[in-house]
Amino acid sequence: MTDTSTPTEQIPVRVFGGPTALIEYGGLRFLTDPAFDAPGEYPRGNGHVLTKTAPAAIAAAELGPVDVVLLSHDEHPDNLDHSGRALLADVPLVLTTHGGAGRLGGTARTALFDGALLTLDSAQAAEAAIVLAARRVVPAHFDSWGHFTEGRTHLVAAFTAAGLLDRLELASA
Repeated sequence: MTDTSTPTEQIPVRVFGGPTALIEYGGLRFLTDPAFDAPGEYPRGNGHVLTKTAPAAIAAAELGPVDVVLLSHDEHPDNLDHSGRALLADVPLVLTTHGGAGRLGGTARTALFDGALLTLDSAQAAEAAIVLAARRVVPAHFDSWGHFTEGRTHLVAAFTAAGLLDRLELASA
């Protein structure tokens, strides 16, 4: 008997640090929350400052063409910094919140994410992997910023406790 099943193709995902990842699927290049500025302190508003502790693994200029930006929100520099904002001008489609679409203006700024839970802690990520029957989990936005309360060790512990460590891919550029 001949096996006619199609092997599962793994979608390339490169995490560049913080929330920024490049996902290649169906011939398209999707970039999440572009943040490429240097480490340092960044005003968040209301007197709060966010501290970036590590540089992105790549400069925005090194990315090549990007077809779509998936922007969770534009209000904080850990999701969209100065370099990321500049990059948006060259991207045909930006999917974001209603408020973000209005603030960013221009064409291809499409509201998509309002009301969705976009950030999970490590235990919630493991639970989501179970619910979704995910065969592979590539986390992002768990490093490179001083305000994070969990990191790599928390992810590994949560996925180990859930019996899912073999599904966790702590990607790098």
